[in-house]
Amino acid sequence: MRGLQLTFTALLATTTSLNAAIVPLDRWSFRSANGSVRVDNASVPGTSHVHLMEAGVIGDPYYRFNEREYQWVAQEAWTYETQVTLPSDVSSKPTLVFETLDGVAHVTVNGKQVATTANSFVSHRIDVAAVLLPGVNHIQVEFQPVLQYTRNQADTYPYFVPATENFNTWTEPTRRSFARKAGSDFGWDWGPAFVTSGIAGPAYIEFGEPVVKLKDLQVVQVFPGGKEDLSVVDVTVRVALDGGKAKHENVTFDLFVNEEKKTTILTTIPEDWKEDTAIELLFRLENPKLWWSVGYGEPYLYGIRVDAWNSDFNSTLSHKIGIRQVELVQDDTHAGNVAGKTFYFKINQVPIFIKGANWIPADSFPTRTKASTISHLLESVRAANMNMVRVWGGGRYESDLFYAECDRLGILVWQELMFACGMYPRDTAFLQNVLKEVSVQVSRLRKYTSIAIWGGNNENENMMEQFVEAPIFPPGTTFNRDIAVVDFTTLFVDLIRPIIVALDSSRPFVDTSPSNGLYSVDPYVKRWGPTNGVAFGDVHFYDYNNDCQDYRMYPRARFISEFGFQSWPSADSLHNISSKDDWDSFQAFWKFLKYRERHENGTTQMVTQLERRFHVPFPFRNEKWLGEVSDVQDDKSFGFSISKRIESYLYLTQIQQSLCYQTAIQTWRRGKNVELGMTMGILYWQLNDIWQGSSWSSIEYSGRWKSLHYVAKREFASFIISIHKREDSKAAEVYAVSDVNEDLHVDVVYEIRRTKCGSLVKSIDRQAITVAALESRLIEELDIEALLDHGATSCHHRSCFLHVHCVVKSSTTGLETAACEDTYHFFAPYKHLNLGWGEVAAHSVVKTENGNAVVFSVELVATDFVALFVEVDVPGVLGYWSSNSFLMVGNETKMLNFTVSASENVDMITVDAFSRLITVNWLQKSYDNSVEDVAVQ
Repeated sequence: MRGLQLTFTALLATTTSLNAAIVPLDRWSFRSANGSVRVDNASVPGTSHVHLMEAGVIGDPYYRFNEREYQWVAQEAWTYETQVTLPSDVSSKPTLVFETLDGVAHVTVNGKQVATTANSFVSHRIDVAAVLLPGVNHIQVEFQPVLQYTRNQADTYPYFVPATENFNTWTEPTRRSFARKAGSDFGWDWGPAFVTSGIAGPAYIEFGEPVVKLKDLQVVQVFPGGKEDLSVVDVTVRVALDGGKAKHENVTFDLFVNEEKKTTILTTIPEDWKEDTAIELLFRLENPKLWWSVGYGEPYLYGIRVDAWNSDFNSTLSHKIGIRQVELVQDDTHAGNVAGKTFYFKINQVPIFIKGANWIPADSFPTRTKASTISHLLESVRAANMNMVRVWGGGRYESDLFYAECDRLGILVWQELMFACGMYPRDTAFLQNVLKEVSVQVSRLRKYTSIAIWGGNNENENMMEQFVEAPIFPPGTTFNRDIAVVDFTTLFVDLIRPIIVALDSSRPFVDTSPSNGLYSVDPYVKRWGPTNGVAFGDVHFYDYNNDCQDYRMYPRARFISEFGFQSWPSADSLHNISSKDDWDSFQAFWKFLKYRERHENGTTQMVTQLERRFHVPFPFRNEKWLGEVSDVQDDKSFGFSISKRIESYLYLTQIQQSLCYQTAIQTWRRGKNVELGMTMGILYWQLNDIWQGSSWSSIEYSGRWKSLHYVAKREFASFIISIHKREDSKAAEVYAVSDVNEDLHVDVVYEIRRTKCGSLVKSIDRQAITVAALESRLIEELDIEALLDHGATSCHHRSCFLHVHCVVKSSTTGLETAACEDTYHFFAPYKHLNLGWGEVAAHSVVKTENGNAVVFSVELVATDFVALFVEVDVPGVLGYWSSNSFLMVGNETKMLNFTVSASENVDMITVDAFSRLITVNWLQKSYDNSVEDVAVQ
């Protein structure tokens, strides 16, 4: 055969501990069922599309319409083959290990089937002692087409099990509920459908068994003085053992904390010890350094190391842990807008206002996601003042690197199990499969400090309402809510909840999101019903038809775990996966754009929001025109080229998206006030992208921050000033919102400036306004007509705007204690403002290096006009600016810092090269083709 051969000599370099060795299986042949497509020397880990890309059989699946062209890959059965040559005296007890088999697989060794797998979320250890032979051994893994498997399972199930179906997606109906695989692999309303399969994790053969191997650890923290006394903590480290079952005497276990030995025990491991037997080691810390989430303190981590040894073996295991409490508080309340229960997190006895976003898989092909990608995204979370990410239940359990980075950065994790937007089967085989998966994943992840809560699924209870209102059932079938409730309860309450309680009772568990919470814990009784109520639990909120900048549309909910609005990626991102021809005519570009739209009516919804406040370039003003127009050569209001108009439209969608989120975030942060809803958390949809298409993301697939991410950074700051005009009043209300855990004195300056040039018309000072710790309060009501004072200033709603400065000081020391960004309020839509025209240019660039950090400092200068939504870009360089998408007044100079991602080859990025890459855009420039990029001076 043409398969690869591996020899036993590999054992010499892969010893894991005494009497144990491995042979890595990282090179395979890969072929289609009929052999018409074959890749020799395929690298594992890998999956079907990745192997074919690397061999040149297919191109980039994300390019143009390739998703459609490469449907055949998911519809094909694929076979991996390799050979291992073993000597006659090979050690006993060989185990074939696959850490991830993504899809439905049949494993054979020397022609004998040794395993059938159907779960992408667990590792597979297969005893192959009875089938491995001295000499050449043939190993084969055959993957069945996943869509074939799910449809066969659905067809033979006693009743129809519904799940959401996605617009413009070739795989539908997928019947994805029957596969334990990332739901987003089948397509979603923000991503493509590739349904890839393959050996997506390391593969190897273990020979013999380690005498004793430290497998994993769990950390249990108890504060003996009670939960309000954090001065002393008792820590139990439970170390799980793996290896042979023989009796071992005089085994020493040493526990080190920050390299200081804290505990030593000498014990005997009995002959009949069971798999995952745990050894407990205890230590006490007095006045421990606590771990805090972003914005509340340092995420301090203690280094833990356990050594196990005797005369026959030694094994070591290390991990970093944070000392912290986490609590989800759901107390009865009769205060605020509606009686109900609170829903907020306490970390170390401090109520934390949650600010963050939802995480989706970073790529359709998980084996090509780099560690640097994960690090860049999570560094971007911290840089934007976020303290939580929600790992969404339609994707994958993330890598250990992901959670270790969250621990290091102080980012809390709402960890969902991988179930989303549908009902699921409850036959015995499926439940047993899930039982193993949840046990494995909870055991793996519970050691990470950052995980704050376990979630059973995403929107599965919520789907019961949607399936009743908008059924998607085959002819002759209907939705039976009674069956759905039993299915839900069997899986998430009766099976999954007890596993989590047994394995990790230190964290809260919610069986779904959103939900109305529980009537009681014991007995466990859910508050069934529509999940959009504001008085209990968490809420998911989406409204694309009403004005997203009207604060009244946002519900006064306790905790918002999803909400959002769409935008398109930047022109640079789309250029990377399109051809020049796609930009030469509106007809071609529209075809390309619509293909990448997976949220039905998404483009119409974006344009509808845009038209309320902006001039929208023709022909994007009306989707009906786009369907009819064959080409557009000119339009008097937008005289520049077709490609420039396209770029203007893409830019405007990102600006409008950021304004939607700005309104929502400010509304809910003001809502921390008891009278406005007692809101204590915002997790927007969504942080990242899986490809280059329309989505709710704040970071593009390339890693570039959208306008939204910069706005989130400002609106998630520890202290903000929020201004809004009530529709039933002529006054503008000014709120101070603080997440600072001390009382503050705030100095505020209100300025009225002209929209053309930014010149100052009038100024009002307010000194030493008191804002209590963690408070949201109304500090001023400004009479708009008196503020503009038309007769004295010639200001009106279109010609002047409000500019607010603030300084935040500690009430005890008088020192500045929190940053306070300038705030702006316009009295008319942007398209009706009397705007001036001018230029914004970069005037100098300086490169500085501090260890591994490389920063480019750029001086930005505006001429005599007000530039709205100024955006600075450096196409092709991964990193982020200290600020972006901001306003500049006439003749203002602004210093910006660009932090280069650690993944970039910074030595290759000179000051000259960086300067040449800089582009600057602003609102008026997107309207006018006479303003070209100005070279750095």
